[in-house]
Amino acid sequence: MYLALVYYPAIDWDDLHKLRKRYDPYAHLMREHMPFVFPVDEKIGRNKFKMHISAVLRGWKPFDAHFCKLQKTPDHWLMLTPEEGNADVVRLHDALYSGILAPFLRKDLPFVPHISLGHFGNEQWELEKPLKKIGLDVPKYEKALSEFESVNLDLWRTIDQLTIVFLDQALTKCTDLETIEFGR
Repeated sequence: MYLALVYYPAIDWDDLHKLRKRYDPYAHLMREHMPFVFPVDEKIGRNKFKMHISAVLRGWKPFDAHFCKLQKTPDHWLMLTPEEGNADVVRLHDALYSGILAPFLRKDLPFVPHISLGHFGNEQWELEKPLKKIGLDVPKYEKALSEFESVNLDLWRTIDQLTIVFLDQALTKCTDLETIEFGR
């Protein structure tokens, strides 16, 4: 069982939802989101996790982000990334991975602020092995890239709250536990 922290950008484009359902193996699990704290074992303690997140967010003010760039990762995820607000997202991510979360920071993976749109590896992606080398399904990726480009993704959002989520061990169920506003 895992705890994680995400931002839900409130996207109401049916075309985007349909494409994500087609290409993102976790679209059934969570609506469009930007991860700030990736899944950590719940043994850390829900209360301790919440208290840490609340303490960090208390010192933050809302900030704007402009999601408009498509980017593919080395492990073949297609992501929507912010052109503006990127530095604020990274600073907040780094602040969250302090204190009790410091041991969970993956220093082998650079943090790229993003909203996942789909995975295009020719093998299934695994949470425990994110750096596993797999090949790219080129035809599927090129088709999807063209489809996502046609949607003309251009989103301005104010990031002012984050949501603690609970994920089961098999990554088949996600439950929102609590939303925490900045500055509170």
